[in-house]
Amino acid sequence: MKFKIADYHFISSMLLEDVMKQYTDRLEAIARPMTFKKGESIYMEGSLPKGAYYIKRGKVKIEQINAEANVRIVYVYTPDEYFGFRPLLSDEKHPVSAIAIEETELEFYNGRNFLEIARESSGLSFNLVKILSYEFNVWINLITSLSHKSAKERVALVLLILNQKYKGANGEQAEIGMSRADIGNYSETTEETVVRILRSFEEHGIIGSVGRRIVVADVKMLEVIAEGF
Repeated sequence: MKFKIADYHFISSMLLEDVMKQYTDRLEAIARPMTFKKGESIYMEGSLPKGAYYIKRGKVKIEQINAEANVRIVYVYTPDEYFGFRPLLSDEKHPVSAIAIEETELEFYNGRNFLEIARESSGLSFNLVKILSYEFNVWINLITSLSHKSAKERVALVLLILNQKYKGANGEQAEIGMSRADIGNYSETTEETVVRILRSFEEHGIIGSVGRRIVVADVKMLEVIAEGF
């Protein structure tokens, strides 16, 4: 089966597509700017939801504590994406934590006001349902894939996902700035094993580096490895 990055990636920036201007104006009116430093928590697993978030600059990792009390990263959000509204809609506590990977600028939408606008806008409500459906499929695809792959295959898969997430708006070459520990948490692999695998990939010319940042040099080979061929 040919590797498809779309199986592990969705775009929440579609939230305001075909939403009437009167509602986008109301969302803009309630938006409040927030800035988070690298490693700072935006919200924690088990906390009550306060609102929805939009990323203007930076990146946010979504992580969860699994049954073995280990941290698992389940997604990374990048600029122009929205997040944090699932527990708001279901009136439940956050099932995951959101943490800034780097200095990040957000716009925050108060939960009560956001829900009020969503109830009145059929376009916004429809987009929320569509995004949550895509999100669920992506998370299931990732969990299913990681469960039957070797450590080398898991790391290759996560590098492909991050390569897509770290690309600039114009598609320029990505420089992956996620730590080795975070790559381990994303791929469900120990940090030591990640370091060993990355060293092997670099020796074979599959990846390169710019300082501590990873540059994917051979996407096709990573796809072959990720699929276990």
